[in-house]
Amino acid sequence: MSLTVIEAQVQAAGLTFPVLRAGATGPLVVCLHGFPDNPEGYRGIAATLAAQGYQVVCPYLPGYSPLNQRRDGAHDPVFVRDALNTLVEVLLKETGQQQCHLVGHDWGSVIACLMAQHRPDLFKTLCAMSVPYGMSWLKIATRCPVYIVHAWYILFFQLRSFADWLISRKGFALLAWLLKFWSPGYAGMPSMQKSVIKTFQQPGVLKAALEYYRTSMFSFMPLGFHIRSLFNKTIPVRTLALRGQFDVTMPEAVWEVVSPKAFPKGITLEVYAGAGHFTQYERADAIAQRLLAWFKQGETAA
Repeated sequence: MSLTVIEAQVQAAGLTFPVLRAGATGPLVVCLHGFPDNPEGYRGIAATLAAQGYQVVCPYLPGYSPLNQRRDGAHDPVFVRDALNTLVEVLLKETGQQQCHLVGHDWGSVIACLMAQHRPDLFKTLCAMSVPYGMSWLKIATRCPVYIVHAWYILFFQLRSFADWLISRKGFALLAWLLKFWSPGYAGMPSMQKSVIKTFQQPGVLKAALEYYRTSMFSFMPLGFHIRSLFNKTIPVRTLALRGQFDVTMPEAVWEVVSPKAFPKGITLEVYAGAGHFTQYERADAIAQRLLAWFKQGETAA
């Protein structure tokens, strides 16, 4: 069994997915990154999981590489959900398995929830980090009106052309600032900033990444209404939700309006003291150990 995290490519849904892989045998784990990010944040976690007998695959989200960008439309969450579920099917067939464990952070968390909701048969367990699911936007507006302040960047991203221009100025300095603002205590921030900016300097990546926001539950386009309706459905997969204590993108009050009814097989919420938004970077060792325990519980329950 290989304990080294390697770079590879997987063909699925008519796209070529660059991925990080670790482990040659064992139960499959798929880890999804968010914005602004790439799979590099899972390197330590993937190596730990592989050392304990798991196969781990961490793909670039659709659009985050010139190799897996959509040519016939926008990178909306439904397209991304379906493309990644197809990728999971390919990986399961490749490994001779029926189900895998699914982990997501930020946009990866949102997409992972949509994937598990749409195809629960593919997943043993789900772990959603930093962004919750099953929220009532009306409850957020009434119980946590301050969230509009925390969500300023989402509104800013709707300003087509201007937002793209401002983000890309001075070597993507705004992205570097966002990363540090969202996880100010992370000691490895310079390396993370360099890696993420390198990803966003590739052709088409910034446009694709912002399309997630511009076609989603945050927008007023027709597809946005459809995606918001998906958040009223249930996820029949055992779910672990993890968040950082000082995550300014999603204040605690937002998590408090998550409905347990959206998770008929149960949801467990845990908070990492002192951590910011990018928990998989800031608490890699602790999260790897928590995932190991979570996966074992899921395999026993199955």
